Amino acid sequence: MVQVEDYTEPPQNGPPLTTLEDEAKDKNGVVKDKKKEDKKEDVDDLKKELDMDWHKISWDEVCSRLETNIKTGLTQEKYEEIFAREGPNRLTPPKTTPEWIKFCKQLFGGFATLLWIGAILCFIAYGIQVSKYVDPPEDNVYLGAVLTFVVVVTGIFAYYQEAKSAAIMESFKKMVPQTAP
Repeated sequence: MVQVEDYTEPPQNGPPLTTLEDEAKDKNGVVKDKKKEDKKEDVDDLKKELDMDWHKISWDEVCSRLETNIKTGLTQEKYEEIFAREGPNRLTPPKTTPEWIKFCKQLFGGFATLLWIGAILCFIAYGIQVSKYVDPPEDNVYLGAVLTFVVVVTGIFAYYQEAKSAAIMESFKKMVPQTAP
Protein backbone atom coordinates (compact mmCIF):
# COMPACT_ATOMS: atom_id res chain seq x y z
CA MET A 1 0.00 0.00 0.00
CA VAL A 2 1.25 3.49 -0.94
CA GLN A 3 1.09 6.14 1.72
CA VAL A 4 -0.13 9.61 0.58
CA GLU A 5 1.24 12.65 2.33
CA ASP A 6 -1.11 15.34 3.61
CA TYR A 7 -0.35 18.56 1.71
CA THR A 8 -2.61 20.78 3.77
CA GLU A 9 0.17 21.63 6.21
CA PRO A 10 3.14 23.75 5.14
CA PRO A 11 6.46 21.96 4.82
CA GLN A 12 8.62 21.93 7.93
CA ASN A 13 11.75 23.19 6.23
CA GLY A 14 11.78 26.43 4.26
CA PRO A 15 9.36 29.37 4.16
CA PRO A 16 5.64 28.75 4.62
CA LEU A 17 3.54 28.52 1.48
CA THR A 18 1.13 31.38 0.86
CA THR A 19 -2.16 31.25 -0.98
CA LEU A 20 -3.95 33.97 -2.90
CA GLU A 21 -6.25 34.40 0.06
CA ASP A 22 -3.26 34.94 2.36
CA GLU A 23 -1.84 37.53 -0.05
CA ALA A 24 -5.16 39.39 -0.09
CA LYS A 25 -5.11 39.81 3.68
CA ASP A 26 -3.58 42.84 5.33
CA LYS A 27 -1.35 42.73 8.41
CA ASN A 28 -4.40 42.37 10.71
CA GLY A 29 -5.67 39.31 8.84
CA VAL A 30 -8.59 41.17 7.22
CA VAL A 31 -9.22 40.42 3.54
CA LYS A 32 -8.46 43.51 1.43
CA ASP A 33 -10.65 44.63 -1.43
CA LYS A 34 -8.33 45.48 -4.34
CA LYS A 35 -11.00 47.41 -6.26
CA LYS A 36 -11.78 49.66 -3.33
CA GLU A 37 -8.10 50.43 -2.83
CA ASP A 38 -7.67 51.28 -6.53
CA LYS A 39 -10.76 53.47 -6.43
CA LYS A 40 -9.50 55.27 -3.33
CA GLU A 41 -6.15 55.91 -5.02
CA ASP A 42 -7.94 57.33 -8.08
CA VAL A 43 -10.04 59.63 -5.89
CA ASP A 44 -6.91 60.77 -4.06
CA ASP A 45 -5.26 61.55 -7.40
CA LEU A 46 -8.28 63.60 -8.46
CA LYS A 47 -8.24 65.48 -5.18
CA LYS A 48 -4.61 66.38 -5.77
CA GLU A 49 -5.49 67.77 -9.18
CA LEU A 50 -8.32 69.84 -7.73
CA ASP A 51 -6.29 71.13 -4.80
CA MET A 52 -7.15 74.83 -5.09
CA ASP A 53 -6.05 77.43 -2.66
CA TRP A 54 -6.95 80.59 -4.57
CA HIS A 55 -9.43 81.56 -1.88
CA LYS A 56 -6.79 81.28 0.84
CA ILE A 57 -3.86 83.17 -0.65
CA SER A 58 -3.22 86.90 -0.69
CA TRP A 59 -3.78 89.20 -3.67
CA ASP A 60 -0.05 89.59 -4.12
CA GLU A 61 0.36 85.81 -4.41
CA VAL A 62 -2.51 85.64 -6.95
CA CYS A 63 -0.87 88.37 -9.04
CA SER A 64 2.49 86.62 -8.96
CA ARG A 65 0.97 83.26 -9.99
CA LEU A 66 -0.94 84.83 -12.86
CA GLU A 67 1.93 87.14 -13.78
CA THR A 68 -0.27 90.22 -13.75
CA ASN A 69 -0.79 93.48 -11.88
CA ILE A 70 -4.01 94.53 -10.13
CA LYS A 71 -3.84 98.12 -11.43
CA THR A 72 -2.34 97.75 -14.91
CA GLY A 73 -3.36 94.20 -15.87
CA LEU A 74 -1.33 92.00 -18.18
CA THR A 75 1.64 93.32 -20.09
CA GLN A 76 1.30 93.38 -23.87
CA GLU A 77 3.85 90.56 -24.23
CA LYS A 78 2.06 88.36 -21.70
CA TYR A 79 -1.28 89.10 -23.39
CA GLU A 80 0.10 88.11 -26.81
CA GLU A 81 1.63 84.93 -25.35
CA ILE A 82 -1.68 83.88 -23.75
CA PHE A 83 -3.67 84.87 -26.85
CA ALA A 84 -1.37 82.80 -29.07
CA ARG A 85 -1.65 79.80 -26.74
CA GLU A 86 -5.39 79.96 -25.82
CA GLY A 87 -6.95 81.90 -28.70
CA PRO A 88 -9.74 84.48 -28.42
CA ASN A 89 -12.01 84.50 -25.39
CA ARG A 90 -15.11 83.16 -27.18
CA LEU A 91 -17.59 80.37 -26.78
CA THR A 92 -17.19 77.89 -29.62
CA PRO A 93 -20.36 76.14 -30.75
CA PRO A 94 -20.35 72.33 -30.71
CA LYS A 95 -20.39 70.39 -33.97
CA THR A 96 -23.90 69.77 -35.22
CA THR A 97 -25.31 66.61 -36.75
CA PRO A 98 -26.34 66.94 -40.41
CA GLU A 99 -30.10 67.07 -40.99
CA TRP A 100 -30.19 63.98 -43.22
CA ILE A 101 -28.62 61.92 -40.42
CA LYS A 102 -31.23 63.20 -37.97
CA PHE A 103 -33.95 62.21 -40.44
CA CYS A 104 -32.45 58.74 -40.94
CA LYS A 105 -32.27 58.22 -37.18
CA GLN A 106 -35.98 58.98 -36.93
CA LEU A 107 -36.78 56.78 -39.93
CA PHE A 108 -34.69 53.74 -38.95
CA GLY A 109 -34.15 54.00 -35.18
CA GLY A 110 -35.89 52.32 -32.28
CA PHE A 111 -39.31 50.76 -32.86
CA ALA A 112 -39.25 51.79 -36.53
CA THR A 113 -36.60 49.12 -37.13
CA LEU A 114 -39.05 46.43 -36.02
CA LEU A 115 -41.69 47.81 -38.36
CA TRP A 116 -39.20 47.83 -41.24
CA ILE A 117 -38.33 44.20 -40.52
CA GLY A 118 -42.05 43.35 -40.48
CA ALA A 119 -42.58 45.10 -43.83
CA ILE A 120 -39.61 43.32 -45.41
CA LEU A 121 -40.83 39.96 -44.12
CA CYS A 122 -44.27 40.67 -45.62
CA PHE A 123 -42.71 41.37 -49.02
CA ILE A 124 -40.56 38.22 -48.75
CA ALA A 125 -43.64 36.15 -47.85
CA TYR A 126 -45.45 37.56 -50.86
CA GLY A 127 -42.47 36.65 -53.07
CA ILE A 128 -42.61 33.08 -51.80
CA GLN A 129 -46.38 32.94 -52.45
CA VAL A 130 -45.87 34.22 -56.01
CA SER A 131 -43.37 31.44 -56.69
CA LYS A 132 -45.72 28.72 -55.34
CA TYR A 133 -49.19 29.83 -56.45
CA VAL A 134 -50.59 30.87 -59.79
CA ASP A 135 -52.94 33.43 -58.25
CA PRO A 136 -51.34 34.38 -54.88
CA PRO A 137 -53.25 36.35 -52.24
CA GLU A 138 -52.15 39.97 -52.00
CA ASP A 139 -52.56 40.31 -48.23
CA ASN A 140 -48.81 40.40 -47.56
CA VAL A 141 -48.21 43.11 -50.17
CA TYR A 142 -50.88 45.31 -48.63
CA LEU A 143 -49.59 44.69 -45.09
CA GLY A 144 -45.99 45.45 -46.17
CA ALA A 145 -47.09 48.64 -47.94
CA VAL A 146 -49.10 49.80 -44.90
CA LEU A 147 -46.18 49.12 -42.55
CA THR A 148 -43.82 51.03 -44.86
CA PHE A 149 -46.26 53.95 -45.07
CA VAL A 150 -46.68 54.05 -41.27
CA VAL A 151 -42.92 54.03 -40.67
CA VAL A 152 -42.27 56.80 -43.20
CA VAL A 153 -45.10 59.03 -41.93
CA THR A 154 -44.15 58.62 -38.26
CA GLY A 155 -40.49 59.24 -39.15
CA ILE A 156 -41.41 62.48 -40.93
CA PHE A 157 -43.51 63.68 -37.98
CA ALA A 158 -40.81 62.75 -35.45
CA TYR A 159 -38.18 64.58 -37.52
CA TYR A 160 -40.41 67.65 -37.76
CA GLN A 161 -40.92 67.70 -33.98
CA GLU A 162 -37.20 67.28 -33.35
CA ALA A 163 -36.41 70.10 -35.78
CA LYS A 164 -38.87 72.39 -33.99
CA SER A 165 -37.37 71.65 -30.58
CA ALA A 166 -33.85 72.16 -31.98
CA ALA A 167 -34.92 75.55 -33.34
CA ILE A 168 -36.24 76.55 -29.91
CA MET A 169 -32.97 75.49 -28.29
CA GLU A 170 -31.05 77.46 -30.90
CA SER A 171 -33.08 80.57 -30.05
CA PHE A 172 -32.06 80.11 -26.40
CA LYS A 173 -28.40 79.95 -27.46
CA LYS A 174 -28.76 83.29 -29.22
CA MET A 175 -29.58 84.90 -25.88
CA VAL A 176 -26.13 84.00 -24.50
CA PRO A 177 -23.41 86.52 -25.39
CA GLN A 178 -20.75 85.15 -27.76
CA THR A 179 -17.82 86.97 -26.19
CA ALA A 180 -16.86 87.32 -22.56
CA PRO A 181 -15.70 90.72 -21.32
